[in-house]
Amino acid sequence: MKKIGVKTLGTLAVFAFLLLCTPALAQEDRSDLTITAIKPYHYYDEADETLKGEPWLNLNNYINVRVENEGDNDAETSTVSLYIDDEFFDSLPVPGLAKGASENVTFENWKPIGDDCLEDCTFSDTSKDYELKAVADCDNTVNESDETNNEKTEEEVMVCYNGYTGDEPLENVAHDTLHGGLIFTTGDGEYGGLYSVGDTLESHYEVTLPSGASVELARLNVYYTWHYEKDSCPAMEVSIDGTVVPLDVSYNDIKCQCPGAAWVFPWGNYVYDITDYIHDGGTYTVTVERTGGPNFCITSPGIVLVYKDEEAPMIEYWINEGADVLIGGRRGDGGFLALDECLTTATFDGEHLDLEVEKAMVGVVSPWGELEPPEGRHNYLYFNGVEIGQDVYCGYGDPCSKEEEGAISMSIGGTSAQVGIAMFDVSDDLEDDDNEVVQGDDGDNMMPVNAFLVITYVEEKEEEEEEEEGGDGTAGSPGITAWGPIESVVNNTEGESRTFNISVNQTVDISWQINGTEVQTEEAVTETVYTRENAVAGTQNVSVIATNAITELHDLHTWIWNVTPALSATPTPELNITTTPISTPTPVPTVTSKPKPTPALTPSSKEKEDVATAAEEAAAAEEETPGFELVTSLFVLLLVAYLIRRR
Repeated sequence: MKKIGVKTLGTLAVFAFLLLCTPALAQEDRSDLTITAIKPYHYYDEADETLKGEPWLNLNNYINVRVENEGDNDAETSTVSLYIDDEFFDSLPVPGLAKGASENVTFENWKPIGDDCLEDCTFSDTSKDYELKAVADCDNTVNESDETNNEKTEEEVMVCYNGYTGDEPLENVAHDTLHGGLIFTTGDGEYGGLYSVGDTLESHYEVTLPSGASVELARLNVYYTWHYEKDSCPAMEVSIDGTVVPLDVSYNDIKCQCPGAAWVFPWGNYVYDITDYIHDGGTYTVTVERTGGPNFCITSPGIVLVYKDEEAPMIEYWINEGADVLIGGRRGDGGFLALDECLTTATFDGEHLDLEVEKAMVGVVSPWGELEPPEGRHNYLYFNGVEIGQDVYCGYGDPCSKEEEGAISMSIGGTSAQVGIAMFDVSDDLEDDDNEVVQGDDGDNMMPVNAFLVITYVEEKEEEEEEEEGGDGTAGSPGITAWGPIESVVNNTEGESRTFNISVNQTVDISWQINGTEVQTEEAVTETVYTRENAVAGTQNVSVIATNAITELHDLHTWIWNVTPALSATPTPELNITTTPISTPTPVPTVTSKPKPTPALTPSSKEKEDVATAAEEAAAAEEETPGFELVTSLFVLLLVAYLIRRR
């Protein structure tokens, strides 16, 4: 056997060493991608390059994922993916990383859905927990030293509801047209606290109305804050001039945020219908009393009043109300919310009248809205997407009054009402339907509660003579231009049919009436026909009323309809020649009473003359001696009897 030399053994040892060490050397040269952090947040502050605010339900949030190369070699471009509650959310590219380097990748538009924490003054924790999992090199394109450490999971990531967003749109509670105006006033009231049960605060309101005007609608708004119990709303009793008024509706909002947050208490607006308590101009006293529960504070209550005045222009108005507390401006105490997340909308639903607009005014009310908020904080007002003002609210700390040609007026009378008002002409931005005003908070911390839109229309003046004749066809003044029968007094016999018809110079609603009782109606027509079958004996007043559904103006035409009884067939008498001659009876005239025409609407002077003339003609017609046909018949019978006896 040949012996192996020392040189040969050395060579073999070197090869064995190299063979064993080759995998280790290769492994040291590989990269290793890992996830070192998962951070959800709401706002990135570019000024100091920090992630701020917790994520919020129903808002867009961000999730930051940090990918790091912990290997000993550079890593090529890769992809990282994100899963939320085991559901794939998105994947994003990661640039090549040198060994020891890291990269923050931001996933956008995470909008978890949840509920408000306050419903009908009942507080509940609506926060939700989510599981976030990130996977580095999810496509497995990078040759790594460890392929098992690419994932990281964050469990129980809490997301809560933020009530400082614009989440409570103001609701429409009234929309109508009339001749009149709208008033908003806080009287002389001021901000104050009700710290003990039985405490009261009074406000006085000087209501001035035009002569002859009447109150169409009145609503009292009591704006509150600092109610120190999140599980309930204030207990209060409201009276006007000593009479307790029942609550109509309450609107309540709350900060919410996550469990453990400070200053979580309701804000809101209690609204009372006081239409039956304000009848005309004068001074009215409103008293708010705390009847139980925790203490709270109120601003000066606001009265919204609509009055009717036939001497005023035609207006169309919308009234919206509610309560939506806002803190924008990226303030930390508000959860770092942006302006576009703190917008309160009020939509004035429906189309406005198809008439010429003289002016369109929008008015808004917001407690704690200011004309000069602290530096760097602002409020904004938009109408149909157009910014119409910044820092617009007056009245927070000083009296303020805004009026516009009598159609709408707004005023703050107290020196510390802590209520802001604003009013703008929006005629140039008015749309045909669904107009919208938006109040925005950019750090001012306010609570929009009321919004009004008042449109004043142009009405054409008409000659007095044309008005007496029913108008000339201009918008709002219907006129009956043709009618049939042409005669004002028509006659029929019982059982016959009769047709009446009219033509009108514009689209109207129709009401046919007989002796004041409605018998037929039609909507949106320019011509109408009424036929009465089987006429009933008697004198009847037939009226047709044409009403403009928009302006409520009307025209009326009336006929006097005389229906005489039908003659019964006279039977042939059986003659008895042995009897004594029949004595001639004396006919007794029968007088038929005539009902007085009673149209549902008061006719014009010309209509009254037509009706009077028709009534006189009817009376003259009925003055003819009744029973003449009966006398003739009796005379013929007596003559026949006489001739028979002579035979």
